[in-house]
Amino acid sequence: MHDQFHTIVIGAGSGGLTVAVGLSSLGKSVAVLEALHVGGDCTNVGCVPSKTLIHQADVRGMLDPEGVLAEVRRKRDALREKETHEFGALPNLSLIFGRARLVSRTQVAVTLPEGGERVLTAENIVLATGARPRTLVIPGLPEQRMLTNETVFELPVVPHHLAIIGGGVIGVELAFAFRKLGSRVTMLDSSPRLLTRHLSEAAEAIEASLVAKGAALHFKTSVQGYDEATQALQIERNGTAATLHDVDYVLVAVGRQRNLDGLGLEEVGVTFDLRNGIATDSYGRTNVPGIYAIGDVTTTSAFTHSANAQGRRVVQRIAFPWLPATIPEPFYPSATFADPEVATAGMSQRDLAARYHPALIKRIRVDLVTQTDRGYTDDLQHGFIIVDAMRLTGKILSVTIVGPRASEMISLFTLAMQEGISLYRLYRVVYPYPTFSSGIQKVADAFMRETLPKLRGELVTYLRYRWARPARVAEITYSPRSSVQRPVPRGE
Repeated sequence: MHDQFHTIVIGAGSGGLTVAVGLSSLGKSVAVLEALHVGGDCTNVGCVPSKTLIHQADVRGMLDPEGVLAEVRRKRDALREKETHEFGALPNLSLIFGRARLVSRTQVAVTLPEGGERVLTAENIVLATGARPRTLVIPGLPEQRMLTNETVFELPVVPHHLAIIGGGVIGVELAFAFRKLGSRVTMLDSSPRLLTRHLSEAAEAIEASLVAKGAALHFKTSVQGYDEATQALQIERNGTAATLHDVDYVLVAVGRQRNLDGLGLEEVGVTFDLRNGIATDSYGRTNVPGIYAIGDVTTTSAFTHSANAQGRRVVQRIAFPWLPATIPEPFYPSATFADPEVATAGMSQRDLAARYHPALIKRIRVDLVTQTDRGYTDDLQHGFIIVDAMRLTGKILSVTIVGPRASEMISLFTLAMQEGISLYRLYRVVYPYPTFSSGIQKVADAFMRETLPKLRGELVTYLRYRWARPARVAEITYSPRSSVQRPVPRGE
């Protein structure tokens, strides 16, 4: 069978569906090819079930843990069925189930579930096949006792003792949720702390909260094996052997692996590598004309919302090719739905150090616990906003928020960075009282207090270091509650 479409989208996750719905609503004929379920990771094994679990754990806790797990599956399945029906009924959109591979610049072959193959042709092809969890080989651990984010939501009962390998976002979120459901939780990571992509202050707050809730944390730790007869997990911590007893499930959360195998990228000549994914420009274009890539398979996206944003840019490029394609890809905020939440936006500390001299950066920290009345009224235990801004100009470079609804608060900073809104302009924004977001106003207040009285000195420092090369032998360290920074020799 041979079919002609305007655009073929491989993958019915967040990014792929964004492209498909956007183009089909503009009258373009679109084929969406999906190997498993509509909704991708987000609907089926990611955002939707995990946030349902977090919410239900907060509401029902240990009162009905099995009921919580059943509700997670019910809501996930209901949403999947709803999305499958709605997207399958859209005009100009053909939803086709099967495994796809590129056979030329304009052709895709689909192996159908019922057998046989269908060849589709289109002038545009969008690759949106997502990623899957990395796994580990743990000697002696039966397959049924190893979990990933793809299998953990299928548990009929909560674990008695859940060992989580990996201290990233997935591991942290599920540690809080299962602890609230009554599971004994032990987190293991080879790094010296949790959330290594975040500021150490954020990791410290999350670690303290986990410990307060009864979770055990082991860093610089590796897993050596498992004894099924005794349900004992053997580990090595700082070079010393130890045993975790009564471990009935092990959750592996050690990263993601892009779904690139079997796509036919080599045959068509699409540039990619397994470590960094498919190379694209800021509008999703690969090196092969007419072939685009978005979402987890690219080098710049690791979130549902970033895949969605990339999908919107691809729709613009395909449907309106005469529009200028010069706007760089935006900063993508991130959110960890822990307790408290952690949200970030802007440049990483490594990128800041590579681009700017440390003397040019001013760090401001506002403690939501002690410096906001909402922190007082709500008995907040952990919470702060840290902003790295350019000296004198108030240009916002990087933001970390730890606290309730940090995921909601970060969007103002994301807008500010994207639109060049400085701390001077944020100073004029009025916030409802009492709210945690008033901490943003206090950040702007602190910047003004530290800049305006010393304007001459700030100008001199700015002019001296604005175009200076970043210090190669120094990195910035900051006082935890101050905007004062100093260069420190590496190794101190």
